[in-house]
Amino acid sequence: MALTTTITMVDTGTNFRSDYDDREIRVEPSKQNKDIQYLVTWENNDPQNPKQSSLLYKTWMIFVMSFGATVVSLYSTSYTPSLPGIESEFDISNMVGLLGLTTYQLGLAVGSLVVAPLSEIYGRRPVYIVTMGLFTLLVIPCGLAKNIETILISRFFGAFFGAAMITNAAGTVSDMISPQHIALAYSFWGIGPINGPVIGPIIGGFVFQYLGWRWNDWLVLIMGFCAFVALVFAKETYGPRILRQRAADKRKKTGDDKWWSQHDNSSSFSQVLKTNITRPVVMLVTEPIW
Repeated sequence: MALTTTITMVDTGTNFRSDYDDREIRVEPSKQNKDIQYLVTWENNDPQNPKQSSLLYKTWMIFVMSFGATVVSLYSTSYTPSLPGIESEFDISNMVGLLGLTTYQLGLAVGSLVVAPLSEIYGRRPVYIVTMGLFTLLVIPCGLAKNIETILISRFFGAFFGAAMITNAAGTVSDMISPQHIALAYSFWGIGPINGPVIGPIIGGFVFQYLGWRWNDWLVLIMGFCAFVALVFAKETYGPRILRQRAADKRKKTGDDKWWSQHDNSSSFSQVLKTNITRPVVMLVTEPIW
């Protein structure tokens, strides 16, 4: 098995090699007595290693990640040009109508903390499929809404699930691209989600003028469905999840529980959630601002 990056067993000085994140990794003390012969890690030219994917596939995945994040971010602001139509149809004030924008932003904020960390436990692909699917479905009640309450609630939960696409997409790019080229990859990926809120009002204004406010929802529904289909055919890119699954398959196939990976016994959802909620506060209070 040809491997590339040194991993040091804590307190033992024992070395083995892996090429997942291209840097030295220190294995936690709880695994220092594991038999290295049964370690499951990447092989040379491993087809399941995301960083070994073809350039064409990497380019396609960067586009899919960018497009999916763009759909979610675009929907936040494409709503505002529709306000005159919504206010007129439901006989509400401009202040009440603007709550649709507020609830969407709240959904993105809460979803980033709660839904996005699931990828560290279940992998990125299942989270993308479920959340993008739910985001797309929750656009339908907005397009069929008979009152403003339906729009407010649907937009909140749609953004809640759609947040995973914005927060995790950059992680997928990092999973696949080597450190030498990550800046270039991020620059291409960021074109979509960064400009989504900018082009949202432009697209929304033309759609509202010529087709009516409900078609702003139907357009996002179509775009969201396209992103969902692309994600269904995407491969898992989160290395720890792939290695954990590979080790589990080895144990099941051989009937030998000695097979293990350095990412076994990962944190529970409650632990990940606690970390994601407390980390911003800790950084805000303890990190210097220059």
